[in-house]
Amino acid sequence: MNETVRLILLSLLAVVLAGYAIAVALLFWLQGRLVYPLEQIRGVTRNAAADHIEPVTVRTADGLVLPGRYAPASRSDAFTVVLFHGNGEDLSQRAQIAHDLIEAGHGVYLAEYRGYGGAPGHPSEAGLFADGRAALDFVAQRTTRIAVHGFSLGTGVAVRMASEYEALTALILEAPFTCIADVARARFPLFAFRCMVRDRYDNLASIGRVRAPVLICGGRADAVIPPVQFARLYSAVRAPRRLELIDGAGHVDVWEQGAREHVLRFLDDLRRVSAAVETDRHRVRTAPHDA
Repeated sequence: MNETVRLILLSLLAVVLAGYAIAVALLFWLQGRLVYPLEQIRGVTRNAAADHIEPVTVRTADGLVLPGRYAPASRSDAFTVVLFHGNGEDLSQRAQIAHDLIEAGHGVYLAEYRGYGGAPGHPSEAGLFADGRAALDFVAQRTTRIAVHGFSLGTGVAVRMASEYEALTALILEAPFTCIADVARARFPLFAFRCMVRDRYDNLASIGRVRAPVLICGGRADAVIPPVQFARLYSAVRAPRRLELIDGAGHVDVWEQGAREHVLRFLDDLRRVSAAVETDRHRVRTAPHDA
């Protein structure tokens, strides 16, 4: 190889490496906008169905006052489901799911995140976890029969809350991911995201600590989160678990394409198990004892 060719190749390599470094720097700088696309959220039309659920507020441990929507369960044996929405939504986008649950007799709490839906603050992993704790604390003051539902980014909050609150009745995950780095790698496979990502939302590391029964629902045609991540999460669950892969469903239509029926059946099964346990306890308490 003569000197001219060698210099040309070295120059090309330098250009490629410089381009790669610039791309890495841009992704690192823009990751907050990718995970929390607040500019996009401002253009989302609110779902007016949320207005039929009572507005409430909660205060986070760091002093933020966040909006929410709350409806108690209409049946004593039903659950109150705390709903954590995705990154491209506000709480109103979960309103149809909330109304389906209410119609079945369950209560709901539509949780909002800092920076979303006009709420104060700026989103971050630690911040959203604080927001989730405030929502759970609000509901826990009113009932002990609590389930948590997360969609997409909301699964990161839901899994963390379920790993911390041992008294939860159920964890429901819709289109969940293993961790943010894995989602990013699936979209940009040339980049080493594990050392770049600030907000990790490591569901795979946390879900093994969850003691409540877990239902995972995902679309087989999900183009945002590879369905293999649903299976990996399912394998990491140590509690009673179900996995429902829904034919024809993508990322945002899992509920409409079949998750609704799976979730309601899951909650109904848990209700029956809970009732059977209570019946057995009552029999033990009221059974005659030998003198």
